[in-house]
Amino acid sequence: MGSSPQDTMTEDPRIAALPDIHGHAKGEHKPFAEERPIPYTARMLFLWFFHACRRGAPRFMMVADHVNYLTFEDPAATNLVRRALKLAQAGDLYGAAETAGVELQHAAVVSEGLRRGMRCSIGAEVDNDPRNRPDAQNIVEAMRPDGIIRAVHFLPITHPQHGENWMWAFGIEEFKELFDVVGTEATWELYVTTLLDAIEKLPGHIVAHFYAPAKFGHWPDEAKLEEYEDRLVATCAERGLAIEINARPFYRYFVDDEAQRNKYRAVTLRLMRKAKAKGVAVAVGSGAHSPKDQGGAFETVLALLDEAEINEIAFPIGGRLAHVALRATEEDVR
Repeated sequence: MGSSPQDTMTEDPRIAALPDIHGHAKGEHKPFAEERPIPYTARMLFLWFFHACRRGAPRFMMVADHVNYLTFEDPAATNLVRRALKLAQAGDLYGAAETAGVELQHAAVVSEGLRRGMRCSIGAEVDNDPRNRPDAQNIVEAMRPDGIIRAVHFLPITHPQHGENWMWAFGIEEFKELFDVVGTEATWELYVTTLLDAIEKLPGHIVAHFYAPAKFGHWPDEAKLEEYEDRLVATCAERGLAIEINARPFYRYFVDDEAQRNKYRAVTLRLMRKAKAKGVAVAVGSGAHSPKDQGGAFETVLALLDEAEINEIAFPIGGRLAHVALRATEEDVR
């Protein structure tokens, strides 16, 4: 079972070194009908990184909020917090605090974290949400994201009341009964087709939470699932994208369901081994919507990485995928 970061970060120094590329500073989801765009502020982003610096982990983090939350204020806020982080790294605590709108002690903690080598990237989780504003891509580009996480959260289905091409948010609790209408196998087929089409045609650095349709325990036939994994890995290899290993099911979705947790662990390990065999990079994300979940269940992910014999983890910086080595190899030493 996944534990909180506070309980696990000190057990193995490599846990703190695992980059967390999937955090949502704009907070937890509200009921679907109540979700509205939320503007970034430099303070919000700075404090998201502050909580990690106070713990000393994760050492590398990327904020990547959902595009349906985008506002016109976001590019200015991201530019401002980057300036504040540079000031903090240079030791200008007063300048950093004033720029980010935080207290001096916040700036001091972040400054110390940066001095120790911690880094914060700012990206976006881009999907096919029909609520996304028409100019969303322009706003994302204005943010100069370090990395783009590519995801699919909606599928066009024939709804019993709303008719054809109704966009189904299959991962939202209030709509999960539609699995009985669409069917598990059909859902997965449509999901994989939609996701691979997005990977092939749209910009991105990392593919998010591939097993998203299984959030409520809906798994396809095992042979079919392996076929989907193979297609994902092949497409990512061709396009140069990394595959995210999402830790949220370990500490949130399946925390009280051992059978589902074990299933998710087994398929995740299999996917990691396939990715390694094809030279596809692996990234790790907590899917945190609160600072307390940053790095959540990373001890479980680290065990999987060890089993798959994966040592280098992808982390987006400046629009490219850098790699963090968890353990120095003989080649590194030489």
